[in-house]
Amino acid sequence: MQRNASSSLQITYIGHATLLLRFGDVVILTDPNFDPKLGAFLPRVSAPGMEIAELPHIDAIVLTHAHADHLSFRSLRAVATDIPIYAPQAIVQWLRHAGLTSARAMVPGTSVQIRSVSIRAGNAKHMGARYVLDRWRGEAIMYLFDDGASSVLFTGDTAICPAVLTLTRQIAPRTLDVALLPIGYAPKWKEYFFRRGHLTAADALSLFVQLDARMLIPFHWGTFQHITSGAYDAIRVFRTLLKTHHRSSDVRVLEPGDSLTISGSGE
Repeated sequence: MQRNASSSLQITYIGHATLLLRFGDVVILTDPNFDPKLGAFLPRVSAPGMEIAELPHIDAIVLTHAHADHLSFRSLRAVATDIPIYAPQAIVQWLRHAGLTSARAMVPGTSVQIRSVSIRAGNAKHMGARYVLDRWRGEAIMYLFDDGASSVLFTGDTAICPAVLTLTRQIAPRTLDVALLPIGYAPKWKEYFFRRGHLTAADALSLFVQLDARMLIPFHWGTFQHITSGAYDAIRVFRTLLKTHHRSSDVRVLEPGDSLTISGSGE
C-alpha cells in the first residue's frame, strides 16, 4: 500500500450511519441514507448534514447490511449508479437485480484498494436481514480504512465481539486513529436483546477503550425516530456518561453537517 504520511483525514457526519470520509483525494461514503422516513411511518427528525447535490466525487460506497436505515435503494440510485458499492455477498445480487450493477462483494478477511486507501472487511455481530423471512440475507460486516497515515474503523451495527479487535489489529503495531461507533438506546425491558446486536452508549465507550483508538466519534443518533426510542435518547445518555469518563477528551461528537479534519499520524 502506498504510504501517504502527509495526508489529512476529514470526516463529515451526514446523519445516522451516513458519513463522508476524505483520505486526501480519496472519498468514501458509508451506508448512504438521505430518506425523509424509514418505512412509511418513522420520520427523519433532522435534515441530512449534506444534500446529495452537495456531495463531492465519490470513489466508493460501503454498505454494512440490509436494514432499511443502512441500505436505501432510493439514496443509492440518487447518489450514482456507477460508483463501486462494496457490500456483503448476501445482498450483492439483490442490489444488482435492483439496477445497482456496480455492487461488489466484500468477504470478511479480504480487502480492496482504492488508490492510497485499503478497505478491509470483518464480521459484525448483528442480524442484518431486512425482513422476517430473509435470514439468508442477514450477513453484516464492518470496515477498516487505512491509507498508511490515517486509519478509521466503521462498524455499522454490531455488538461488542472479538472480530472488532481482530480487524483493527491488522494495522499493528500502529494504533487505530478513529473509531466510528454506533450508539443506541433501548428501554430496560429490551436492553438484553438489543445488546446482542447493537452498542449502547456505555458499550461504545467500553469498546473504544478496548480498541485503544486515538479518537471516538459516535454515530447512529439524531436522525430517525424509532419505535421504542427517540432520535436523541442515545446521545443524551452518551453525553451524561462522558462527563465522568477518563477518555472524554478523546471523544468528538459531530452534529449532522459537522466535519472534523485530522492530521495523519502514520504511527
